[in-house]
Amino acid sequence: MVARARVAGAGTGRVAALLWFQGEADTLRREDALAYAGRMEAFVRDVRRDLALPNLLVIQVGIATAQWQGNKQGKWLDLVRKQQRAVRAPNLKYVDAMGLPLANDITHLTTQAQVRLGKMLADAYIATL
Repeated sequence: MVARARVAGAGTGRVAALLWFQGEADTLRREDALAYAGRMEAFVRDVRRDLALPNLLVIQVGIATAQWQGNKQGKWLDLVRKQQRAVRAPNLKYVDAMGLPLANDITHLTTQAQVRLGKMLADAYIATL
């Protein structure tokens, strides 16, 4: 990711924001759910350092579903979402995917929901300009 971002930001290009939609796997183990905020804060700090973009806007998506492992669904969804909202970093925004329609696999968003989420992310970005 860092290598690709460096290429994208080279020359006349510019990396304006990082959109982050991750966390479902952290719903499988309570330890991972509890560690989410601290890990995310370290990730944001490290990516900004690695890209030499100390004020890079990060827009984090609050997850709407838990990871499945075999026939068992992660039970720590609410805890991960709480941890996502607890992340503290400058120039970090939160967009919530909860309530958007899910596909038949009950894990992924429908195409229409993805389009809606894209608009939400764009609105969050534009609000920072």
